[in-house]
This record gives sequence, C-alpha cells and structure tokens, in this order.
Amino acid sequence: MPTPTPEQTQRRLLRQQRAALAPQQQQQCARAMAWHLSQQTIWRNARHIALYLPVRGEADPRTIRRYALPHQQFYLPVLSPFRKDKRLWFIRWNSQTRFRLNRFRIPEPLPRYPQRRAAQWLDLVVTPLVAFDNSGTRMGMGGGFYDRTFAFKHRTTLHASRPRLIGLAYNFQRIDKLERQPWDVPLDALASETQFFHFQH
Repeated sequence: MPTPTPEQTQRRLLRQQRAALAPQQQQQCARAMAWHLSQQTIWRNARHIALYLPVRGEADPRTIRRYALPHQQFYLPVLSPFRKDKRLWFIRWNSQTRFRLNRFRIPEPLPRYPQRRAAQWLDLVVTPLVAFDNSGTRMGMGGGFYDRTFAFKHRTTLHASRPRLIGLAYNFQRIDKLERQPWDVPLDALASETQFFHFQH
C-alpha cells in the first residue's frame, strides 16, 4: 500500500477526533455555532440557504433552522445524477422532502428538477469540512465536490461573491496554515462553538 501523505494522515486524525465527540457535546457545540451564525448580517439578509446533513461526526447545521426567518428557504446538496458531472445540485428542503441514500450511503433528497436551485442563485451555503485555517482555506473530504460546484467564484463576474460559503467546524479543526491549491474555493466565513470568523480574500 502507498504511504499516506501528510494531508491524508491529518485528515484521518481530525476525522477520528471529530467522530469521538460525545453526542451531548456535539449538540452543545451545534447550538453555539447556530447562535453565532444567527447574529450575522449575512444570515439575516440571506433568502436561499443551503445546509447539509451531518455524517461521521460533522458539525451539525440543522439547529440553525431554529433561527429561520420568514423569508428564508432551505436546500440540501445532492450528488448530480449524471455520473460524469462531479458537482452538487441543491434541492429544496421542507416537510415534504423525500430522501434516499446516495452512492456514498449518505442521505440526500430525491433530485427533483422543479425543486432544484442553481448554485449561483443561492445566497448562503453552510459547508462541512475536516479542517480550516486562518485565511479561510478549507480541507474537505477529498472528493472535491464543493470546489467544483463553486469554481465559478474564482471568476470575476456579477455573481462571483454569491453565494457566501460559511464553514461549520469545531475549534480543534482549526489549523495554522493549509496549503491552498489553485482549484480550492476558500470560505468567506466560519462559525465555531466559540466565535465567528470573517475571512478576507
């Protein structure tokens, strides 16, 4: 077997640490993260917001919906049904949403076209992650789905700043510096259990 790279080793150790948190601790942190995000102007101004369903100890964004405002609508990521398209779709999430397991055994909404919203037309996207650094560089699971989906933010266009990408992570997931690759799409901000970070790019 090939020797793991330092990044792969770091990703594995952080995932283990994240998964080892007690359920009560996870819930307490989720409530604190949700409160920090709810106090931000970018939350109050957002209408179309994408969250995610947590797996394997990921910080849980579902508590954020307690702070939902009347004008806000929520979406969940879905793997594109077209195998060659390695990007995410975003499907409306409400009480009528039906779910299935995707090829990674992760629950996701059924990909229905009428309930789909293009990534460019979301206002706020809360993203899972394994690690982040002080400049907003994000280490994901290694699949690159979020980076490919939001690659358009690298281009200087009318919608380059939209949506805002907000990480959700525990304090121990903070790393001094991660190596940023040309295809990495950095975070605009992040909520941890103790504070809210704004990143400048």
